[in-house]
Amino acid sequence: MTANLQRNVSETDDLLRLTDVHTHIGQYHILHGVSFRVPRNQVTMLLGRNGAGKTTTMRTIMGLWPAHSGQVHLKDRAIETLDTMTIARSGVHYVPENMGIFAGLTVEENVRLATRQNRFNQDRLTWVFGLFPALEKFWHWPAGQLSGGQKQMLAIARAIIEPCEILLVDEPSKGLAPSIIESLIRAFRELKDADTTILMVEQNFRMASTLGDHVAIMDDGCIVHESDMASFVADKDKQASLLGLSMEAHQ
Repeated sequence: MTANLQRNVSETDDLLRLTDVHTHIGQYHILHGVSFRVPRNQVTMLLGRNGAGKTTTMRTIMGLWPAHSGQVHLKDRAIETLDTMTIARSGVHYVPENMGIFAGLTVEENVRLATRQNRFNQDRLTWVFGLFPALEKFWHWPAGQLSGGQKQMLAIARAIIEPCEILLVDEPSKGLAPSIIESLIRAFRELKDADTTILMVEQNFRMASTLGDHVAIMDDGCIVHESDMASFVADKDKQASLLGLSMEAHQ
């Protein structure tokens, strides 16, 4: 398809930038020339209907599904040909939709596995406990016994126990109660205030519009809109056409 790309963006540093990225999975051509920017120290929301290519985009950035062509730049460094471990060591950390935690290990063991040299920086750990107090309470519990919201907190804690430049998060609010979603919003805001750039896939438009600074909309493997979030929130017709949102979604 031909993307009707619209841009309304301020002049600011881009920490991450995708340019004309194509990704194939087996015989299927999933991403068709994806291009968008992730401004530094902002929350960028990657939105779109189911099957639009959002998770494929995240996995392509991480090198889990390599780009067939196009460029992925972290600051001024091209990373599209790097392996996943090298990308992670470059400061790109990822919370997948399935959370990626180990149910048979304790909360502590799960977090420890994500540290360098299997050791905690105590100040960093204390900060993470401040974001997610439940993890300190259940520190020695098997992760499989946590609630859904607590598992999501654990997945995020694993991704941020070591400092990162950009955090990729796929569907963090999926299946969670409103009170837990509010806790996640507060945690992500604090992460941004601590100079962590965030790229998030999210289906909950209330969360996306509350938290996001910048937005890119996907449809059929392409970016079809990119702007600041405030402009997109103000345009109900565009929300309806690009996301299928009804007026009731905003009440």
